[in-house]
Amino acid sequence: MLSQLSEIEAERDAAVEVAQASSGRIGLLTRLKGIGPEIATMLQLEAFFRRFANRREVAAYAGLAPIVSTG
Repeated sequence: MLSQLSEIEAERDAAVEVAQASSGRIGLLTRLKGIGPEIATMLQLEAFFRRFANRREVAAYAGLAPIVSTG
């Protein structure tokens, strides 16, 4: 099991290195203080697949504000 985790982490780290070299979102996120490769990868896969109209929608998506009605 530990070998599988090590393999997954190695693949993630390789993807982060490629993203940093190509100025992708993961690379840009890892440049922010407090965001490492794990969180940057999760954000890329979970949050950045959709468009947000404003910062309130981003906060609502993250659970930091009430749900915004888009109707």
